[in-house]
Amino acid sequence: MSETNDPETNGRRLRAQAGRLQLQGRYDEMLALADAALAAQPPLAEAWLIRGDALKSQDRLEAALEAYEQAGASPRIAFDAHFGRALALDDLGRIDEALEAFEAALALQPDAPVPRFGRALLRLYRRDFAAGWDDYEERWRSEVFVTGCRGVVPTGMVPHLATRVTPTDLAGRRVLVVGEQGIGDQLMFASMIPDLARIAASVVCVCDPRLVRLLGASFDNVTVTDPRGGNVEADVALAMGSLGGVFRRDAADFPGAAYLRPKPETLAGWAERLGPRRARLRVGISWRGGAPGTGQQGRSLALNQLRPVLDAPDCEFVNLQYGDVAQEVAAANAGCANPIRLFPPVEIDDLEDLAGLVANLDAVVSVQTTLVHLAGALGQTAFALLPYRANWRYTESGGTMPWYRSVRLLRQAEPGAWEPVVAQAAAAVASR
Repeated sequence: MSETNDPETNGRRLRAQAGRLQLQGRYDEMLALADAALAAQPPLAEAWLIRGDALKSQDRLEAALEAYEQAGASPRIAFDAHFGRALALDDLGRIDEALEAFEAALALQPDAPVPRFGRALLRLYRRDFAAGWDDYEERWRSEVFVTGCRGVVPTGMVPHLATRVTPTDLAGRRVLVVGEQGIGDQLMFASMIPDLARIAASVVCVCDPRLVRLLGASFDNVTVTDPRGGNVEADVALAMGSLGGVFRRDAADFPGAAYLRPKPETLAGWAERLGPRRARLRVGISWRGGAPGTGQQGRSLALNQLRPVLDAPDCEFVNLQYGDVAQEVAAANAGCANPIRLFPPVEIDDLEDLAGLVANLDAVVSVQTTLVHLAGALGQTAFALLPYRANWRYTESGGTMPWYRSVRLLRQAEPGAWEPVVAQAAAAVASR
């Protein structure tokens, strides 16, 4: 990096170089870059920020906090330091401190959307729904969110999405509601489509193609299509998540009841496919959730860690894990008197097909993933195995979540402690 006499210019160059390394997951090199800059005379304040980001990316959170504290002393990067500190505190489960750090960032840049969105997730996690949903609308001003999380919302539609709407804005109008984020998010937010249909003149829902059949079978007086469905005449267009600020502003606003139903022929097809029972209970299992960028490691198990569940008496187990897991299941089934049943992935890739299978079971045991939302939306009994710092959708504490009455939450008491959670799930299955 060529140097000038201007620390601000050099700091920008250093951050650009570190940013490229971070995108490539080269955190050790990013840390070495920061340390070299800190060893220089005089050291660049930005190096402390880069060090914090590198350490946080490596889950070395306490060390990251120390680096962010040092970075915060520089007015040039104090905003970013407070924001990085908030994220690290959030990952540590220190929610009060994380909220304070978001507030400190907003005190420097009151209109910044990213810390407002971060604060939204913590407020929703704390079940502060009204304030949380208000902040949640800031997501569409975040370039990171729009780039990576917009779901099936076309880029060109983003500036035209209605936000901060009220029931009055939607009553008697032709409304286009578009799926955002992942499949699980769209399943969860779809719980509010019946509320919308009751007050709107008409509703068109554009969602992930894998959800079209299931949502179409479940909602009367709603047109469900995928992004290939062409132009839609509408008075108001909004993303699914914005329905939260309209219909779920208080804990009492969450009905928690089942709202999805596969077609009768789909249910009957799976009943025939499963055949006569081999045991008292049929239980679906899923042990891996998310992707590398969405905390997969912290919220996933190895299949053999579910052995206490799989040893529950008088149970027949069915694989519901997404993707090709034939080798994992075969290894778990080797020498097992009660093998896990496995269906080809293509048979359950569409969510209506998967829903038909899930609805034919007696219970589901799953880590934090789309399957929990599907089971809850169907009213199926589910036991969700949650990491110490669960996603905001599962809220901070308690054995239930607002969205689904049929889902029981089993939480880690400390980071990484899966054994007691799995034991609770095994006992819950056995007790049924």
